Amino acid sequence: KQWYQRRVRGKLEAVDKFSKVARYLDWVKFLNEAVNFLDKRQNKESWRRCLPIYDELNCYSSLMEDTACAHLKRVMDAECRKRYEILKDMALKSFGTVNWKTINSETLPTILDNVRFLFKLSEPLCHAKPNVKLGLTYIFSHFELQFKFHFMRKVKTNDISKPEWYFTKLLSWIAENKEKFQTNFGVLFPEESNATITALLVERFCELAVIKLSNDLPKLDDGLFTHYIDEVIKFHKELKEHLPLSHIKSPVLDLFTEKNMLNRWLQLETISSFKFLRTVEADETCYEERESGGGYPIPSMCVRVLSSVRAVGERVKVFPSLSLNNQFYILQCDLLKEFMVHLSDELQKLSHKDPKYYLILNSVVYILSILEEWSYDQHYIKVSRFEGDKTPFDEISHSYELFRQDVQDSLESSISTKVNGMMSGYFKQSWILPNRLDTMTPSCSSGLMELQQSLTALSTSLSPEHFLVIWSNLATSLQLSFTNKILYRSQFNLPGAQQFRSDMLAFCGIFYDYCAPSYFAKLNSDLDVLTQPCEVLRLWKGEGASSLNSLQDLLQERNITLPPGDVLKIVKLRSDIS
Repeated sequence: KQWYQRRVRGKLEAVDKFSKVARYLDWVKFLNEAVNFLDKRQNKESWRRCLPIYDELNCYSSLMEDTACAHLKRVMDAECRKRYEILKDMALKSFGTVNWKTINSETLPTILDNVRFLFKLSEPLCHAKPNVKLGLTYIFSHFELQFKFHFMRKVKTNDISKPEWYFTKLLSWIAENKEKFQTNFGVLFPEESNATITALLVERFCELAVIKLSNDLPKLDDGLFTHYIDEVIKFHKELKEHLPLSHIKSPVLDLFTEKNMLNRWLQLETISSFKFLRTVEADETCYEERESGGGYPIPSMCVRVLSSVRAVGERVKVFPSLSLNNQFYILQCDLLKEFMVHLSDELQKLSHKDPKYYLILNSVVYILSILEEWSYDQHYIKVSRFEGDKTPFDEISHSYELFRQDVQDSLESSISTKVNGMMSGYFKQSWILPNRLDTMTPSCSSGLMELQQSLTALSTSLSPEHFLVIWSNLATSLQLSFTNKILYRSQFNLPGAQQFRSDMLAFCGIFYDYCAPSYFAKLNSDLDVLTQPCEVLRLWKGEGASSLNSLQDLLQERNITLPPGDVLKIVKLRSDIS
């Protein structure tokens, strides 16, 4: 039985080997016959009859993709490529160029037949796949000749410093011919939408730009290279007017995303951006006031720097690659960090009363508002998804927020320290007075005048929202000074209590002068810590327990909400009552 199985297996292997040899000989025979046929008919009279034989040759070549007959495969592939080039050249030469101005009902059928022939002329190893690219080459042949005539010969229009000339020409061709292309050649693409058909036209014209750019880019100096970037981005944006961006491929933009080009672009962008930043910072007019749009002034240098930073991001928004965009967003953040260092250095040279100090604080507030605005930009939201829910500007926003808080704290501390220093005598004053004065206590007036001047300067120099934050913090800070340094450390008689209350009402009045209506309730609450004890001191007549009860009734009538224990503690501050 085993002997029989081995014998049968040997016979089967022999048959299989013979079958492979026979198939190999069939392929060799077909190749020889195909070559002979093509050699005889690749001429002006009968070249069209070569297409079926070429198509069969291409089919055999595709079927042999995984064959072990490497030599035969190489010969057949080489023959296929050779015959494709011959047929392609003969077809294009025979068909000539398509002058769109002369297309009419009589000439169009012949042109469409020619295009269909070219569609059937599949590229080597792409059997049965329509050769749309070759068909489009024929359709747009007249435009290609015109483009090369004007922009790729030694003529005045071929000026390497003027890429806008051929970009403008291509855009005009697209605008003038996209409807003609849909009308005349849409029948060739029955399953495609008008937008997709128009995209074929756009991409074909873009390929002409790529040919030109590939030739010119290696010759450009840094200045021209930067100019080319601006013009390419402008060209791409203007393509949006002709079809949806989702249908636009970017062969022109792709040239600038190649590693060498991208590195050169990023390097030049970095150098020029930091150079511009230094120029702006050194400009004598850098502190000229500009309107922020939010009702407060900012220095011109802030406007110019932000415009430069914004431009870096806007230029790369046209690129679909988020990772590529991210490299330029890092540059934007580096520019903002450098500008923050400059602002910090400038602050060290300025007093807190210098108008420039307020302008710098406004700059920080304005930059934070712009960064928040950018965080809602749809493009940056896409980047945040790419980066794991972090926008490119989260870190720099946090740095600017810390910087703003430091500057604000320093400003508040400076004003508070100055006012407290000018009122040092007031804090040491005795409140056992023979009579109440008709005016404010002299040792208090200079400090309150300083406070009023500071609040006036802040209210006219800072953004309304930011001023109210500082205004509220100063009210809280100074009322605590009066409460802790005078109210609970002093003894009062009735004239002294009345005088102290009068001074504190003047202090509170200064803050009310700058208070927005929506802040009245909060300010009342903050200052109640000071004003309510002053009322208790003034109203207490000191006539026994019944008088204390009547005081409680009086305080209740006046909406004074101090607990009884606090009232008693304050009453004990009156030295003229045992």
